[in-house]
Amino acid sequence: MQHTVHMFCKLDYHFYSSLFKVLQELSNIKHKKFYREKDGTYHCHLLLEETGIKLILRSLEYEEGFSYKALEIIMNPMRLLDVNDYLQLANMEQAKSIYDAFKIAFVPIKEKFESKKRNRQFKFKLHQLDTYSFKRVDFAINFYTEHIKLYMKLIKRANIPNGFQLFLKYRPSSKRYEPAEHSFYIFRTSKSNTKSRAHITLNIQCYDKGEQLKENNLPCEDERANYTIRFEVQCYYNKVYRIMKKNQLSKQGFSQFLQDDLSDNELIKYFKKTIGFGDYYTLSKAKGIIENKKMQIRLKESLIETLELVSNKRGIWKAKESVEDRKEFDKNIKKLHDLGINPVTIPVTERLDFLPCLFKI
Repeated sequence: MQHTVHMFCKLDYHFYSSLFKVLQELSNIKHKKFYREKDGTYHCHLLLEETGIKLILRSLEYEEGFSYKALEIIMNPMRLLDVNDYLQLANMEQAKSIYDAFKIAFVPIKEKFESKKRNRQFKFKLHQLDTYSFKRVDFAINFYTEHIKLYMKLIKRANIPNGFQLFLKYRPSSKRYEPAEHSFYIFRTSKSNTKSRAHITLNIQCYDKGEQLKENNLPCEDERANYTIRFEVQCYYNKVYRIMKKNQLSKQGFSQFLQDDLSDNELIKYFKKTIGFGDYYTLSKAKGIIENKKMQIRLKESLIETLELVSNKRGIWKAKESVEDRKEFDKNIKKLHDLGINPVTIPVTERLDFLPCLFKI
């Protein structure tokens, strides 16, 4: 299922200039902000605020006369159908409604653009979703549970795969960088061949949806938000391109990324690498399950040592930082999940000795 998309449509100089003037004029008429950001892009996010669509005009000049001019769009497809829907996720069932709503949202821009005599030479297609290519796609899944606080406490102790980093945010109160309070948030970067600056290629977030809405002052009439854990895989351009190549997708075609099998593959792959499919137990119960398994004594001892280390360090990623043989540690983590045991164990103080994997609830 899909949450947010960042799309772009390349434009030539003349079309870009004409569109720039139209968006600027409409913003002035509707008393909406049309402003330039530090990166040189122009934003008119509030022009289509009733649909949740954010509009960005980007113009870049490269060496040897190359340039990039485009209209970029950031949107949550479900907010096209209901601007206050911050909870539901889009899939193929909503495809037609999303296409229609997008076309309707662009009516004022299309009409204003086509009303200009100088624009008669252009064919306006920006109201058609399949005109755009993808810059970022967020795949997501919602889990509903009454034990949301405990699950999040355990999830924040999950594994950080090799190549990923924990997202840290500066907190003035403590005067230091700390992990997000209500989420497990990690990211991966890659370096461009032409630039030394690192680019984010993938974000993985698992968060308490109700708390996220409160933190961002977002409305939500659906009470289920307070019991919702969202697992999200945010794919940036390089990752999106690899997905398209692997699945033989077209450069344009919005509905392609609404396919369940496409999103399921990415969600399951990264859920397995981070949180894992093992169930949660208390340390004593998890050790008891291992002791009752038919396996070599040395393996039993090694798995129990790993469980105890993760418990003492309060997290897989923290435990991994303390071991010398990380390959052996990773092997034990995988073995525990294969046995149906999540290496992160439930603290005794929680008065609960079992929680199923989120995919089982």
